[in-house]
Amino acid sequence: MMTKKWQPYPTYKDSGVEWLGKIPEHWEVKKLKYIFQVFNGSTPKSGVPEYWDGNIFWVTPDDLGKLKGSTIFSTERKITQSGYLSCGTKLVAVGSLVLSTRAPIGHLAITGVELCTNQGCRCLVFRYKDSIQFFYYFLMSARRELELWGQGTTFQELAKGKLESVFSILPPLPEQQKIAQFLDQETSKIDNLITKKERLIKLLKEKRTALISHAVTKGLNPDVPMKDSGVEWLGEIPEHWKVLLLKRIANIRYGLGQPPPEILYGTPLIRATNVKSGRIFQKDMIYIDPKQVPESRNAVLAAGEIIVVRSGAYTGDSALIPEEYHGSIAGYDMVTTVKEGSNQFIAWQLLSSEVRYIQFAFHQLRAAQPHLNAEELRGTIITFPPLPEQQKIAQFLDRETSKIDNLITKTRTSIDHLKEYRTALISAAVTGKIDVREH
Repeated sequence: MMTKKWQPYPTYKDSGVEWLGKIPEHWEVKKLKYIFQVFNGSTPKSGVPEYWDGNIFWVTPDDLGKLKGSTIFSTERKITQSGYLSCGTKLVAVGSLVLSTRAPIGHLAITGVELCTNQGCRCLVFRYKDSIQFFYYFLMSARRELELWGQGTTFQELAKGKLESVFSILPPLPEQQKIAQFLDQETSKIDNLITKKERLIKLLKEKRTALISHAVTKGLNPDVPMKDSGVEWLGEIPEHWKVLLLKRIANIRYGLGQPPPEILYGTPLIRATNVKSGRIFQKDMIYIDPKQVPESRNAVLAAGEIIVVRSGAYTGDSALIPEEYHGSIAGYDMVTTVKEGSNQFIAWQLLSSEVRYIQFAFHQLRAAQPHLNAEELRGTIITFPPLPEQQKIAQFLDRETSKIDNLITKTRTSIDHLKEYRTALISAAVTGKIDVREH
């Protein structure tokens, strides 16, 4: 795709560096130590209060990992002048580069303020007048190579000497500037498109939630007579519907709790990480030996039961167990077995805003950590239409949410492709595989 849109340089030469390959004939190859001065970071003693909460910006890999954009203007922690003088860190000027070289290797930023770093980062200060934006893009494209130079058993670290020995390419300055300008423009277009697609996903998720909530609280017939539900946040419901507690029509039990050691092949253990908005996902699935699951725990799942996450970031999320996971094991979470009515309808109702974001959220506010227990789940207020209507609503939501889910999946795939193209475009431009001088 890039070859068709952008032309290569007229002539090339072998760079002598495997990962760089062939480069334009007039470009140079130099080790980073001939382009930058590299400075280590350090940390003042944590137990000395006068070293901390000063006005000197102090960068950690975490600061770089959370950064939105290319330039860093602030840090989570700052140190004092005495803290700075107490350790071996180095203040660098605006217009330098700061690189994480430990846990992980490769986070990168341009310094927008004078700053120093901890020992997980190193600063790169230009020896000559080169384009900071070009080398920002170059080091982004070199991340895999930088990771390969890392060493260590507890964690990977890119030592100062190793970093200085990494080979870089060095186009003439006007060409560096032209490539950087080209990449600023092109990546901005890609980033804007990604932002629009991410906004579309957010809107689709909101539409999905609204669709579920409306169907399970108002029904599918807009002309049906309505009545006051008697519940303030629920409002009016169809006149012939009931309002009752979940425990009236379902049994609730806990899952296995602490699982036995995982094995390569065995019975799937359904955990909170596998439950997402009504679906069971295989990603991060672990497997256990079913013989090590005590029968007394009653943790074996049947198709049609509903698993509800009881704690952590996904508290309150739930999913109907599909046929392919019949006989799997419930982990730490709760299992709902519907005795009366449509289990599919109840599963959709547990995903509604009225349940998740009003009732479950209220319970979570009363706990130090997000948590939901069986008694609280049993006390969940639900609507209860006649069974044929429950089934019709469930079928409607199965069909309509599948359309939305498919569109979300396609949009995410599109975003992934754009990100891959962005990475490939940067690499092609900074290593001279495409000629953008006339762009």
